[in-house]
Amino acid sequence: MSLRDELQGPNGLVNKARKKFIPSGEKLASMAWDKVFGGRECSPEEVERDFNDYLCALVDTEYQMYLEHEDLCIEGIFEMALRPESKEAYPNVYGVVNRALSIMHSPNLSDRERLSFLTKELRPLYRFVEQSLAQGRMSRAGGSPQYHLKRLLKILGYEFETQCVLNGTVDFLFPSLEAWKLDRRRCVVLSVKRTLRERYKQVFEELGITRGITVYLMVTETFEEAEKDLTHSKVQRLDEQNVYLVVRDEIKRRRFPEASNVISFTTFVREELPAKRRLWQSLLRGR
Repeated sequence: MSLRDELQGPNGLVNKARKKFIPSGEKLASMAWDKVFGGRECSPEEVERDFNDYLCALVDTEYQMYLEHEDLCIEGIFEMALRPESKEAYPNVYGVVNRALSIMHSPNLSDRERLSFLTKELRPLYRFVEQSLAQGRMSRAGGSPQYHLKRLLKILGYEFETQCVLNGTVDFLFPSLEAWKLDRRRCVVLSVKRTLRERYKQVFEELGITRGITVYLMVTETFEEAEKDLTHSKVQRLDEQNVYLVVRDEIKRRRFPEASNVISFTTFVREELPAKRRLWQSLLRGR
């Protein structure tokens, strides 16, 4: 096997270290809740009032915690590579790490030469490790906001189904597939992304399952990320697709104050969902 094969893939050293040093998505999300709320219970009134602050804090805290565990994972990869059994299981990785150690301890090299040789020796290893970790980071980033949003919405007493299959799969369907079959116009479809940059073109394919019904697309990225990712052309295209873009309050206030199809987290939970809930409740009562 090549160095890349030994590091990447389901049987690679990176995946082995990831399982050992990085908690599961649900565990990490639970840790973020404990850190943000300190174990206390939140009332529906409190969640509605501070929804933007809470969702932002939870997403950002979990992401920072993930990065910290990722650093531990990288340290763990080197620790595992140094073990004698790695010489047979991961010979290329074992060789790179031990050659790097030889360079560090060589008495015949100057400090500048050591740095130069170490960089050349370790660069391929770091590149393959980072590629593998970045792929895992992206997949985890997409699920994190959904977990936190689900818990907050449950506190607020909303009925919904997740990962519901229509013509395709949607992240949230309010209030249920049963109500959707009765009258989809009174239901709410919500798609959640970390950024539009992740899968921008696929977003429209996913939302196309609604056949012209208004949907909401929530992105949880920070203001700094949004400056590069959320362009006015993307917002315009979303508007043409009958899609409301739901963003952090700061992004709405500073970037898109006049865009009618861009709404803030606070507006979504205080105005949009309550108005829609009255529609689907009357639908279910009328059965």
